[in-house]
Amino acid sequence: MPLAISLVALSSVTDAAAVAAGIRGLESLDVRVHCPEPLQRPTRYLAGERQWRLDQLHAAYADPDTRAVWAIRGGYGAAQLLDGIDWAHLKAHPKPLVGFSDVTVLLDHWRRQELPAIHGPVVKAAGRLLEDDAQARALVRRQFEETLTLIGGPAEQRLPLRPWGEAPARLAGPVVGGNLITLASLAGTPAAFHAPAGALVVLEDVGEPYYRLERALWQLVHGGALDAAGAICLGTFEGCSAFDATPLEAIIAETLAPLDVPLYHGLPVGHGLDNRPWRVGAPGLIEGGELIMAG
Repeated sequence: MPLAISLVALSSVTDAAAVAAGIRGLESLDVRVHCPEPLQRPTRYLAGERQWRLDQLHAAYADPDTRAVWAIRGGYGAAQLLDGIDWAHLKAHPKPLVGFSDVTVLLDHWRRQELPAIHGPVVKAAGRLLEDDAQARALVRRQFEETLTLIGGPAEQRLPLRPWGEAPARLAGPVVGGNLITLASLAGTPAAFHAPAGALVVLEDVGEPYYRLERALWQLVHGGALDAAGAICLGTFEGCSAFDATPLEAIIAETLAPLDVPLYHGLPVGHGLDNRPWRVGAPGLIEGGELIMAG
């Protein structure tokens, strides 16, 4: 029987044609898509008013026929939902929330509430499964197939990464994190991110100049968000613009210096074409040039 998922619009408004293409892409993988009608009721740049998006989230969790709740995109607005979420309702109908980027804030709170969460591609990216470029289709197909496997239950994952400078050859801890700018935006609020002890913190971003990335990381470092982190693991920083020839990794290493925390890079995670999924909060092991997450 095909796996069924619920679509939700939690953040920014999305072009209807992009949503339709994403649905067709998922259906090409034999996924049954439950899409509310209407999916969006645009308010400014948001997919809907705050209560509209909350109602959609709660309704998706109440659907007895779906195995996951999948965000159509990121953007902005997910943090607005936090103080209105009925956690008891979600825990009565536990299933993974899937998404990334702006959805990072929700994924981390799902982890804190011991609800399943998958940092993975958003629904609109599934439209790439129907594009002509065979190489792009293969990359996108892999990430969506891996996401569907994780929806089905815990599975071992192996993602490549490599050290930047001196770093332990073996390191273990829970895998957390997500979008850098989103995490930094929560500093000083009740939703503020704090890495758990020994955590392997994944960071990625898109379209930001290096100075804004440095500023956001400085905020996390000096706000104490990363005090307990065991390592920082960099995903992709798609379309992020340099000021000079200084590599982003060097800027990040300098900013992290007060913490004396090891830095790794090269994870295929983020806004690039290759956005491999991972379970937020899963036990992780860095060894042999890989980030290994237990099944």
